[in-house]
Amino acid sequence: MVLFWFIVAALAILFVQGRVFQRFVLRHIRYGRRFTAKTCYSGEQVELIEEMSNAKWLPVPWLRVESQLATHLHFQKLDNFSVSSGQVYQNHKSFFSLAPYTKITRTHRITCAKRGWYKLQTVTLTGGDLLGLSSTSEQIPLHGELLVYPKPAQVPVHQLPYHSWQGDQSVKRWIISDPFIIAGVRNYQAGDTYKQINWKATAKTGSLQVHQYDFTADRRLMIYLNVDDAEGMWRSVTDAALIERGIEWAAGAAEAVIQQGMEVGFAANMPVVGTRESVHIEPRGGHEHLLGIFEEMAKLEIERTELFHHLLEREAERGYSERDILMITSYWNEELEKQAEQLRYNGNAVAVWLLTDKLLSELSGDLQPSPEAGREEVTA
Repeated sequence: MVLFWFIVAALAILFVQGRVFQRFVLRHIRYGRRFTAKTCYSGEQVELIEEMSNAKWLPVPWLRVESQLATHLHFQKLDNFSVSSGQVYQNHKSFFSLAPYTKITRTHRITCAKRGWYKLQTVTLTGGDLLGLSSTSEQIPLHGELLVYPKPAQVPVHQLPYHSWQGDQSVKRWIISDPFIIAGVRNYQAGDTYKQINWKATAKTGSLQVHQYDFTADRRLMIYLNVDDAEGMWRSVTDAALIERGIEWAAGAAEAVIQQGMEVGFAANMPVVGTRESVHIEPRGGHEHLLGIFEEMAKLEIERTELFHHLLEREAERGYSERDILMITSYWNEELEKQAEQLRYNGNAVAVWLLTDKLLSELSGDLQPSPEAGREEVTA
């Protein structure tokens, strides 16, 4: 009889504690998750911070936090933490045990393997009783995001087209000196004109001195990227890695031009996330403009909005001139050459970089492509 009442009491205790934990285990539980950085470059590491607090007298024997993240965010292995990956998303599970009035902070180091726009959406909290006989769940929305810029490739800057030889930005050397910017004086040389003589410096030194003019440039580079990975592509891109390389080359060219104090723009027959139109950014200068280009590149979707020669035809019809134009594409044909000739006729310089297997092998070895690696340049 004693054994019977002992079993009844035990079952009653288990039932009561199960109902208590099921009702109150998630009460006053606060959970947050955030990235330590808002932006980074592909291949860099960032930290993901998880913060969990139990603001009540009842302990939480176990708590499971489940969420989905993109597979391109690679987590380091930790205890009480598991990741199972699919092709697009990975299931991320964290396990906690919280004493009364306790706060826990956990830091995850993440390697961002690919450019993109990553958002923290929702997490599911599941808690239960001491023996795991009962449980309850709750879904919490999150609002954090991370922009991963494409890693700019090391591009052969000397192969970029040069159309404008004079302007406002001083450079180390150029083709023609700018007669409006004086950098100093130098000794007279054969061929110097009478107007170049600096009479004050001549009187001070006792020898004939002339103005030393600085070398400047006023360059506007427009970069066009073709999402088609092969001529005659039907609808879907089959070689996304090839186009990702093209984005890295476009980023590298933009960075190189901005660092020289020039202006750069970017366009592609691809949309950014949430739109259906081709991306288009007019040339401007400055570091903030470069970051704006990188942001649009991070949000690019690998899908075609229009045929590349249609994009170039629309650009040629705008009639702009005195720009340097770089086209990055996996193929070249008569239709594209026709649009390139029209851009040259308008008074622009045009260069073409072909995304070939040879070029990609040189990229993987951090080599600069040779002129035979699918480049064509014609200066108007």
